[in-house]
Amino acid sequence: MLEDPGLDPAELAGTLQVAYGIDVTALSFVPGYDLEAASYEVSTPDGSFFLKVRLGAVQQASLDVPRALLEARVPNVLAPIPTRSSALWAAMDWRRLVLQPFVHGRNAMVAGLTDDQWRTFGATLRVVHDSGLERSFADRLPVETFALAAAAPVRRIFEDALLQTFRSPAARRLAAFCRQQAGRIGATLERAEVLGALLRARSFDLVLCHTDIHAANILVTYAGGIVLVDWDAPMIAPRERDLLFVIGSRIARRVEPHEEARFFEGYGTVEVDPEAIVYYRYERILEDIGVDAASVFGDDSQTEETRHAQVDLLMSFFAPGGMLASAEQV
Repeated sequence: MLEDPGLDPAELAGTLQVAYGIDVTALSFVPGYDLEAASYEVSTPDGSFFLKVRLGAVQQASLDVPRALLEARVPNVLAPIPTRSSALWAAMDWRRLVLQPFVHGRNAMVAGLTDDQWRTFGATLRVVHDSGLERSFADRLPVETFALAAAAPVRRIFEDALLQTFRSPAARRLAAFCRQQAGRIGATLERAEVLGALLRARSFDLVLCHTDIHAANILVTYAGGIVLVDWDAPMIAPRERDLLFVIGSRIARRVEPHEEARFFEGYGTVEVDPEAIVYYRYERILEDIGVDAASVFGDDSQTEETRHAQVDLLMSFFAPGGMLASAEQV
C-alpha cells in the first residue's frame, strides 16, 4: 500500500510479542506497491525487522518457497522468520503478519545496479532456476499452461466500464480512455491468446520462477550486496517467465543492453524462446491493466489521487513508444 491504512500499533506490537517473542519499541509505515498488504519497519531493542501485514489470506507457498531456498543455501534471498510455533505467519483477526529481517538499503529501481551486482543477480537467479525445488513444490505451485488468465478479467472489466457511469472523476477518465482504445485492447488480447496457443504446443524446461523479479523487488544493501524479495507468486514455468524482467525489460525501470549483458555473464548461456518473452510481456501488461482498472472502477478505499495515478500508469502503456508499442521487440 502507498498509504498507511491506520492499523492499531498496539495491536500489531502485541501480536508480534506473542507470536515472535519480540518487544516492539516503534513501528514505521513503509509505502509499497502491493495493494493487498501494508508494510512496516519494526524497531526492537535487538534491531529492526520488516513486517508485511496481508489484508487477507496468505498463499503458504509464497512463504515456504523462499524459506526452502534459504535452507538450500541459495544466496541473496529474503525469507520469512518462523514464529515461536515454527509457523511462517501470525494471525491478527483476518489479517496475516509476516516478519522478515530488515535489509538496510534501497530497491534497485531507485539505487540501480552496478556491473558486479548485475552479475550477482544473474548468478543468483540461475541458482534458483537450477535448484531443483520445482520437484519439491510440484503439487503446491501453479504450473505454466499459457492460458492467459488475465484475459477474461480484462474483458469483463472493460465491457462493464463501457456500460456504467461513475462518480469518481478518475473512473470517468479511465472509462473514456477505454472507449477510445477498445480496438487496441481487443487486438492485444487476441495477439496474446494466439501466442499462448503456439507456446502450448512447444516443450519447455520448467523451473522454479519468482515471476516478479523486477528492479523494485531487488534490494541493494548499503554494504553493496543484493537481496531478492517479495516471493508472493512463485510458480513452475519456463525460465523466460523470470528472464522477462531482464531481456529488453521496461518494467519498473528500463534494462539497458550493457546491463543485460552483465546479467548473462552471471546467469550463463541459455537458449531463450523470443515468442515466450513477447507472450509474457503481453501477459504482464494485461495483468497490470486488469488490477489497476479494477481498483479505479471498484475500490472505494482508494483516494482520488491514487486512482488518477493508476489511470496515468494505464494510459502510459498505450502511449507512442510505450510498453505495448515495444512488446514485440526482442
